[in-house]
Amino acid sequence: ANCTRAALLSRPTRHNSSIARSTDGMSIANKHVRKEAELEKARREKEHREFKEAQELESLRRAFKRMNRAGNGKISVEDLLQELDFLGHKVRREEAVLMIWEVDDDADGCIDWDEFRSLFHRIRDDQSGFEPRKLFNVIEFIMHDKNLNGSIDLDEAVTLLYARYGRECVDEHVKATFANDDTEKNIKFSQYAKVQQMAAKSKNGSGLKPGATMVPHVKGMASVVDPDLAHLL
Repeated sequence: ANCTRAALLSRPTRHNSSIARSTDGMSIANKHVRKEAELEKARREKEHREFKEAQELESLRRAFKRMNRAGNGKISVEDLLQELDFLGHKVRREEAVLMIWEVDDDADGCIDWDEFRSLFHRIRDDQSGFEPRKLFNVIEFIMHDKNLNGSIDLDEAVTLLYARYGRECVDEHVKATFANDDTEKNIKFSQYAKVQQMAAKSKNGSGLKPGATMVPHVKGMASVVDPDLAHLL
């Protein structure tokens, strides 16, 4: 009799079995809901990322078309000088030649669309801080000059620089640049380039050993280089 009672007590009742099945079903349903939510989140993030990439590519195409004033599919030194003149940023021809030369992969003296796109993504994603940024700075500025008036929104500009150099560093140099006018809402390219240069120097230093120079002096090279690059020797 005792054995019979023990067997009856240990045997799961129909009610308990129903509860167990119900609990298991709810657990499976919850896992399914969570999985669906994760997939939906991933889908939305992918769509957002692809939308931003498409917007960026379109802005990059507009910048290339704007800088390619000759309309021949290549940005020349003359094109760059004209754009910088429009932006109110005066440079010597030799400086413009250097800006092109630094990122001219096929050494033809111009920047085509493939080089333009490649240099933008390479320098945008650079973490070392030592990629040549002069032409990149012009491109990035133009991409945000949506009104074609040679200036961009100051808040928009500092947001770009915060991600690169940190808020404290950028704010310090923006304040110094606009010391005489702290109500300004827009920033010109010369000011943007100055803030970027100072912020990069604060973050990375010069990157040179004491006594070193940016361009190596190679004996005998002066007679074989392009005259436009003679200032590099």
